[in-house]
Amino acid sequence: MATENVKAMWALLLSVTVVTAIVPGAAAGQFKKPVYYKLNGDPYQIIATDFTGDGNLDLAEAEFYPGVVGVLLGKGNGTFHAAHYFSAPGAIALAAGDFNGDGKLDLAVVEYGGTGHSQLGIFLGDGKGNFRNSATYTLGIKSQGIAVADFDGDGHADVAVTNGQGYGKNGKTGSVSVFLSKGDGTFKAPVIYKLSGFPVGVAAGDFNGDHHPDLVVTQASAFTVAILMNDGHGRFKHTETYQAGGAPIAVAIADLDHNGAADLTVCEAAGVAVLLGNGDGTFGAATFYSTSGLGSGFPIASASADFNRDGSLDIALAISSGEGGIAMLYGNGNGTFQNPISVVQPKGDPAGMATGDFNKDGAPDLAVSAAGYNNVVILINAY
Repeated sequence: MATENVKAMWALLLSVTVVTAIVPGAAAGQFKKPVYYKLNGDPYQIIATDFTGDGNLDLAEAEFYPGVVGVLLGKGNGTFHAAHYFSAPGAIALAAGDFNGDGKLDLAVVEYGGTGHSQLGIFLGDGKGNFRNSATYTLGIKSQGIAVADFDGDGHADVAVTNGQGYGKNGKTGSVSVFLSKGDGTFKAPVIYKLSGFPVGVAAGDFNGDHHPDLVVTQASAFTVAILMNDGHGRFKHTETYQAGGAPIAVAIADLDHNGAADLTVCEAAGVAVLLGNGDGTFGAATFYSTSGLGSGFPIASASADFNRDGSLDIALAISSGEGGIAMLYGNGNGTFQNPISVVQPKGDPAGMATGDFNKDGAPDLAVSAAGYNNVVILINAY
């Protein structure tokens, strides 16, 4: 087992605090009693999608140790079958897409290599929730983030992966590797976009309304997010950089103020930063919401949905280390949020989060991967 991982890096980077004051509290009744699904090992990122085409949301989670991906098929009533696994050494992040054009979802998995080179594993799905390895590609060093989208507009899903290091002089420069699909489950040699601020998180979305997915990348050591705009052919240009608090890790995209432009939610050392999009590829300055009043943990993942069903998007945070737990920032509908409050304290140390309507009642639920206790926690919405 490698000695480096995301949480160890977080501990080293937790050196900056933000100043937004909060009042601790609790939103009683937001979620029903947590339900736990035991895993083989230590889970990191988790995603929710329908692998089998039956209309029920399923889950896939990356287990760094023992180096597997677990798949939990949904029953459609808010419960899941026990996880079944396939091997993916050092699995730390994953994303779904149809990589061979057969109409069945596949998985791209970042296999963390620590101070050695990481790998990108491509696993083709059979439409029944089973996966087989079809290709493996060399990444940089300390690779951790992944995003899937059709970057070049050819109808095939492509992949972008962040590398904390591995390029430049003495291999100390970070980068984003972009793999364009051949449409048969394999990919062309990656195009490398160098970023010096230790890239970690990545997300794909259309920032300027041209219908081509762009990239946003968190730069943990630079305390910034970088914007890489797509030229429409799958080539990117680093156009803007924005301050994003202390050691930003994860980033998510949603239209938080209902104006049709993509906005950003960034998990950083002491809270969450919200950057509202202008619709032209640029963003406003970050507004910070501190979670320091909720304990010593740090936000490591977020999910946006209308959790209290008032018509405005809210932000759920998975807070790792320290006291851990799930916090909620309830939206005001205009891109601003109420102060973070703790809503549930599940067993284990949250490491990843996904949202979806698991029981088909019209309300968004949460799935949280929790290390230490080695489980997936299902939180069914009570609203």
